[in-house]
Amino acid sequence: ADVVFVDQSPIGKSARSNPASYVGAWGAIRNLFARTQLAAERGYTPGTFSFNAGDGRCPACTGSGFEHVEMQFLSDVYLRCAECDGKRFRPEVLEVRLEAGCSIAEVLAMTVSEAIAQFAAHREVIAMLAPLVDVGLDYLALGQPVPTLSGGEAQRLKLAGHLAEAGARRKGAKGALFVFDEPTTGLHFEDIARLLGAFDKLLAAGHSLLVIEHN
Repeated sequence: ADVVFVDQSPIGKSARSNPASYVGAWGAIRNLFARTQLAAERGYTPGTFSFNAGDGRCPACTGSGFEHVEMQFLSDVYLRCAECDGKRFRPEVLEVRLEAGCSIAEVLAMTVSEAIAQFAAHREVIAMLAPLVDVGLDYLALGQPVPTLSGGEAQRLKLAGHLAEAGARRKGAKGALFVFDEPTTGLHFEDIARLLGAFDKLLAAGHSLLVIEHN
C-alpha cells in the first residue's frame, strides 16, 4: 500500500516534538492527569496539560521550557525559562499529581524505562511506549526535544513510530515496503539484536523490508 524510506535524516526542527508525542503516548498520559480528582475539581481537561496550546502552559516560554536566543555569528542558545524553571507549565497545573505522586513536568523528565515502571497499570500508555523499548531507546527522556537526537536515534525513533502504527493496524490491510538505509550504524551488538526483533514485528504485521546494510 505504501513505500516508506527510513534514513538517519533529522525528524523536523520543532523542539516541541519529543519521543512521547512521536509515538502517540503523550495524549494518553495527559488523559490520565485530566481524570485525577484535583483536575476534575478545577475543570481541567487534557488540553490543560498540553505545552503546545491552552492555558495550562507557562505564559513566558509558551510551554517550551526555554528561551531561544538567536546569535548572529554563533549557534543559537537555549536558556532555561526563568518563570517556570524549565517545567513548561503554570504552578497550579504542576499541583495535579497522579496516584504515584508525580506531576506532568516530572513525567516529561522520566526516561522511557522509568515511565514504563510508573505506568505499569495503564495498558494504553505501555502499548505506546513499548516500541521505544523495542528499538533500544528506553534511555531517552520522554520530553527530550527531537532535534537533539543523533542520526541513529532519529532513525530508530522513526522505526518506533512505525511499530506503534503497526500495532494499531487493522487485520487484512495492505502492508508497506520499508526501506532502511544502514540502520545498524553506531549500534552495539545487543542493540542490533533488539533492532532485528523490531524488524520481526514489522514483518509479523504484514509489512515487507528492504535493508541496505554493510554490517
